[in-house]
Amino acid sequence: MLNFCGIRILLDCPLDLSSLMVFSPVPTAFDFLPSEESSNTVANGFLDSRVGSGKRHKIEKLLDAKSLLFAEPWYKTVNNLHLWNSSFIDVVLISSPMGILGLPFLTRMKGFSAKLNVLFNCLIYITEASARLGQLMMEDLVSMHVEFSQFYGPEESNFPAWLRQEELEILPSELSEIILGEDGVELGGWMPLYR
Repeated sequence: MLNFCGIRILLDCPLDLSSLMVFSPVPTAFDFLPSEESSNTVANGFLDSRVGSGKRHKIEKLLDAKSLLFAEPWYKTVNNLHLWNSSFIDVVLISSPMGILGLPFLTRMKGFSAKLNVLFNCLIYITEASARLGQLMMEDLVSMHVEFSQFYGPEESNFPAWLRQEELEILPSELSEIILGEDGVELGGWMPLYR
């Protein structure tokens, strides 16, 4: 967000697609073939009860394909987008096709009103090439997401199980860091994809 002579300008509104790394791809027929079970007890256990000590110690789970989340993906928006008052944005300047992917999240926010006239609240500027490429990317993202939805079925609630604290605690540290961020405060930026 840039404040220039009293005009508040949002520079791009991308999605963090790197957050998709925590989700498992839709399995293929080859994924269901039998495999040998690992005899590595460290990789198979999350918590280890020490005999006689009465304490539970966390054992770091090794990251493998089974560690990924088998759920319909949610997406990370720009930092703290959910905390912004969108009615204060005067101009959205989209500089690339990637910069448009998060715009539907912004337009769903309470108070956001974009018009193509200076007399109204907010203007959106984008080149025709960026708009067309961005549209293709959005359509591709939505069609990919539909495949996930068909495979995993509808969400049981508005809050996915993998975002619950007890589920986050048993994830490998690499996945937890992607979900929560390095400082552990980015949990609020996760949203379901637009349709």
